Amino acid sequence: MTPPEMEFFKMSGAGNDFVLFDNRAGVLKGERFGDLVRHICTRALSVGADGVVLLEPSTVANVRAAFFNPDGEPTFCGNGARCAARLAYLKGIAPARMTVETSVMVHRAEVKGAQVSFEMRDPQGFDDSVEVEVASEKFRGVWVDTGVPHFVVFRPFAESGSIDTLARALRSHPRFAPAGTNVDFVQPGAGGSLSIRTYERGVEGETLACGTGSVAAALAAVASGKASSPVVLRARSGAVLTVRFEGPPRRASGVRLEGEARLIYVGQLGEEALQGFSPRS
Repeated sequence: MTPPEMEFFKMSGAGNDFVLFDNRAGVLKGERFGDLVRHICTRALSVGADGVVLLEPSTVANVRAAFFNPDGEPTFCGNGARCAARLAYLKGIAPARMTVETSVMVHRAEVKGAQVSFEMRDPQGFDDSVEVEVASEKFRGVWVDTGVPHFVVFRPFAESGSIDTLARALRSHPRFAPAGTNVDFVQPGAGGSLSIRTYERGVEGETLACGTGSVAAALAAVASGKASSPVVLRARSGAVLTVRFEGPPRRASGVRLEGEARLIYVGQLGEEALQGFSPRS
C-alpha cells in the first residue's frame, strides 16, 4: 500500500492531529489507499490521527491539499488545511503567503511562526431554524455547510464527561440524512470567548478541536447576537481559534480561520504500522 519507511509528518492544529505526507511524486494512490488511511489513523495500534493529509502538486496554486477522514473517505478539514499550509512553508514548497488548492476552492493562507491564517469557503445552506428531537428532548440550532456540514447547538455542557451518545444520535438524525452532519455544542466561555465541543462524522467521535466546526459556531453565534466578528473559540484541547469574516453570517465573505499549527514530529512509516489488525471501516 505504501513503500516501507516512507516519511510522514505528525501535526496538530489546535488539538486536531493529522498524519501528513509529501505526495508530490504521486506514490500514495490506488484502490487500497482507504485501507492505508484506516490503519494509520488507528490509535494505539498505529500512528493514530484524526485524519490524513496529502500535499500534492497544483496547476492553479502553490500546493494542493487532499484530506481523508479516519474511515478513509475524502473530506475537507479547516485545521488540517492550516497544518498543510504550515508544512508546505516549512518544506519550502510555498512562501509564507501562499495559495492552497483543495476540493473546495483555491484558498489564501499565511504562515507566521506557528500561527496560520487560512481562508475558508463562504458558508452555504445557512438555516437557523432547524429543530430535531432526540431522546424526548428537542434541540434547536443552526445548520450550515462550512466545507462540511455542521449542526450547531447552544446549550450548557460539562467540561468533563462524554458528548458522544447524544451527539451521535444528532449526527444520524433523519433530518440530516443521508450524509449525516457534524455536531457542535457551544456555550459562553471566559473573557467573551465561546467554548466548543465537536463530534465529527468520519471520525465518529469527539475530537479535541474542529476548524470547520469553529467557523460554523462563530457564524451561528454572530447570527444569534451572542458574539461579533472576530470570534474567539476555545476548543476541548484548550487551544484557541479565531474566526473572522465580513458581512452578515448568512452571506459571510472573507472568512478566515486562525490559530496554531504545530509540527510534532517527523517519522518513517514501517510495515508493522499497517499489519496485524483490522481497523473499523
